[in-house]
Amino acid sequence: MKIRTSIKRFCSKCKLLKRKKRFVINWVFKKHKQHQK
Repeated sequence: MKIRTSIKRFCSKCKLLKRKKRFVINWVFKKHKQHQK
């Protein structure tokens, strides 16, 4: 049970990291597009 909860917590952390990464990538892409204009 303990191990399971830790894995779940890690999974949520991973999801948060992925979301953050996607957000950063989107932000950089938008900035780049603005520079092209």
